[in-house]
Amino acid sequence: MSTLPVIIVGLVVIAVLFFVPFVLRLLVRLAFFLIPVAIAAAGIAMIMNDETIFERPGAQQRVIRFVTMKSAASSASGDGSVTCRMGIQPNAAAIPAAPASKHHAAKEAPAKQPDSTRRLGPVPTPPTLDDVFPELIRRSYPGIPRQKLFQLSQDTINSLGGWKIVKADSRNSTIDCIYTSRIFKFEDDVRITVQPSGEIEVCARSGLARPDATSMLRYFPGDIGASVGHIKQFYETLEPKMDEVYKEEQDQQNAKKPH
Repeated sequence: MSTLPVIIVGLVVIAVLFFVPFVLRLLVRLAFFLIPVAIAAAGIAMIMNDETIFERPGAQQRVIRFVTMKSAASSASGDGSVTCRMGIQPNAAAIPAAPASKHHAAKEAPAKQPDSTRRLGPVPTPPTLDDVFPELIRRSYPGIPRQKLFQLSQDTINSLGGWKIVKADSRNSTIDCIYTSRIFKFEDDVRITVQPSGEIEVCARSGLARPDATSMLRYFPGDIGASVGHIKQFYETLEPKMDEVYKEEQDQQNAKKPH
C-alpha cells in the first residue's frame, strides 16, 4: 500500500507530460486559426462601414481608433479623439460660428475650436494634421436657413438604408436616429444637430456602448469604424443635396441680373 502514492504521482506526471504538449499544440493551432478569422471579420466590418485604414491620418492611427473607441463626433478640426456623449442636448449657442469661404469642409483642417459639449475627460492638445480624420471635419453651409438645413438633414436620413428617425426636435434643430446593420442587426445611435451658424454636427455611438447593453460584445472596446462610417455616410449623402441648393440660389441670382 505504501507504493500507491508513488504510482499515483507517476501517473499524474505521465499524464501531464502527454497532455500538456497536446494542449499547447491545440492552443497554437487555434490561435493561428482565430487570428486570420478575426482580421478578416474586422476587414469585412470596415468595408460594410465604408471605412478603410489606408486614408489619413494613417493605418496605425485608424486601427488604434477603430479597436479602442465606440463613438465619434464631427468637429471643426476633425480630431479623431472627439467622442460622442448621447443623452446631453447640444447647446447651440455654445459653439461659435466657424468662418468658411466655401459651403463644404476645407481640405486642410482649420484651427481647432472647443467641443466641450461632447468631450469626455480633459480637453486634449490641439491635433496635428497626423490626427485629422477627414470624415470627421464638421461641414458648414453658410447662407442657408437653419430650418431648410434641418429639413434637408431629415430628407438625407430618410434616403439612407438602415437609418430611422426616432425623434426630430425642430426647436433645437436636433435629430436622433438609429442605424441598424444589415446582417447582424446591431443598432447604433446617431444625432444630427443644425447650428444657427449653418454648421451641421453629427455624433454617432455604437449601440454596444449604451448603458443597458447586454451583449457580450459590449466588452470589446471598439466599433471597427462604425461610428466614423455613419458620420461619413451622412455627410457624403447630404453634400449633393447642398450642391443643388447652392446651384439653385446661384441660378436665381443670375436671373435677377440685368442682361
